[in-house]
Amino acid sequence: MSRSRRSSESPPEFFADRCLGRRAPALLIEWGWLVHVIGDHFPNDAQRVGDDEWIEHGLRRGWSLLTQDERISRQPVVRRLLERYRGCVHCLDSANLSTSAKAARFESHRRVIHQHARDRQVGFS
Repeated sequence: MSRSRRSSESPPEFFADRCLGRRAPALLIEWGWLVHVIGDHFPNDAQRVGDDEWIEHGLRRGWSLLTQDERISRQPVVRRLLERYRGCVHCLDSANLSTSAKAARFESHRRVIHQHARDRQVGFS
C-alpha cells in the first residue's frame, strides 16, 4: 500500500480514465496539472481493463482519479479501494460535454480538487 511520497507543496498527481479521451487530460497538462493517462499504463488504451484494476493502479501510486463515469461510485469494490488507499475520484457531472469543456470543468474546480487530493479525502467529488 505504498503511496507516492510528496510534500504538501508539490502538486497532486491525477490518473485520467479512458472515457475522458486524450485531449482533455492533455489540456489539463498544458494548464499545469500532473495527469497520467490510462493508455500510457495499459495496453490497447486499457480497453480490457476493469474499473477496479485501473483505479487500484492509480490509487496505489497516490494519484487521485479523474473520470466522467459516475456509475463507478456505485461499485462496492471501488469504495473499498478508496478507503484502503485513502483516495478520491473526481467525476464530471455530465458526460455530454465537449473535450475542451471537460477539461475546463475540472480546471474551474482546480483549487478544490487539488485540496481534496492533498488532504487525501476519501470518496467521490
